[in-house]
Amino acid sequence: MNFSPYKPSPDEDRNNRLREERQKQKQPKGKAKQTDTSPYSSYQSGKPNYPGPSPSSLEEGLFSETDNLGGSRGPPTGTLRVNKYETSLPIRVDIEAALAYVLGPVTGLLFLVLERQNDYVRFHAWQSSMVFLALMCAHFVLMFISNFLSWTLFIFDIGLLVWLTYRAYLDGASLERYEFPYFGPIASEYVDSE
Repeated sequence: MNFSPYKPSPDEDRNNRLREERQKQKQPKGKAKQTDTSPYSSYQSGKPNYPGPSPSSLEEGLFSETDNLGGSRGPPTGTLRVNKYETSLPIRVDIEAALAYVLGPVTGLLFLVLERQNDYVRFHAWQSSMVFLALMCAHFVLMFISNFLSWTLFIFDIGLLVWLTYRAYLDGASLERYEFPYFGPIASEYVDSE
């Protein structure tokens, strides 16, 4: 029985196991085993793992162990390895995208200025800014027409804010964009053209 207070995480065990398998494949049978001093970290730490592909990249099939022509391992020469979960701020992607909705267009615009690297977060920042800015204009108009309609729209705003925050956080693992009607496709177009 192991009664130690610390147990390594499953990711750490998997990374160590994959690293050892790669070392065994690299080394000729006559040489002694060398240890790898560059530990892999999760995408949430914000540290890029250079020069070779990460174990998750190998598992996803993004890079094969060898090229079809018998070339070197890893990304092709002259290309930049992009981590789609990496952000400019030290916050996880899903949390950053959810925070873009918290104060409506204020946090949306804030994340548009601060986040320059991640398209997923920028999409949600654009969508948040456009949706809630349009709703603020509708509030302004309804404020003069009917108090009841203004409060009804306010309750709808709160529900929509909670729903979009939840969807941004939930879809952060797959980076699937939840597009709100009319504003979502416009936000996607803006992000894709940047």
